[in-house]
Amino acid sequence: MKKGDVESAMPHLCEKWAEETKQPWPPDSQYQFSFTSFWSWLENNHWLYTQFRAVPNARSVMEMWFNKIMRQAWRD
Repeated sequence: MKKGDVESAMPHLCEKWAEETKQPWPPDSQYQFSFTSFWSWLENNHWLYTQFRAVPNARSVMEMWFNKIMRQAWRD
């Protein structure tokens, strides 16, 4: 996949993950979401989204996007 395509899909993927794993939605800054849980879910269910070129790597870039979407940007 291309990085831009994955970035565009991230809000939908986060919402789908939250729904399937019973996380609170929509996100607010009161709840700390687990990127590790999201990444595991993604690898098991939608692994193609983990396959794109990025510096330093796809996981780090996706964690940055995840934190922004989940209103946890203070973690970066």
